[in-house]
Amino acid sequence: MQTKVYEIVARIMGVALADVSEDSSPLTLPKWDSLRHMKLILSLEETLNIQFSDADISMMKDVRSILERVSARKP
Repeated sequence: MQTKVYEIVARIMGVALADVSEDSSPLTLPKWDSLRHMKLILSLEETLNIQFSDADISMMKDVRSILERVSARKP
């Protein structure tokens, strides 16, 4: 699951897969703005066939927290 999330983040943020880690965030990836954040959320939902709540989305501030929310939603 982690690899898939990393691949989605890399694609949406326009960076190499090697540049994505659990610490990746808007502070470390300059292209990570609010629009790309929403594209990331939508891509995760579509690709992984899950639905995030508004509370989930507000907690997703870096790749680590995204992985936590994905794990909570994926059986």
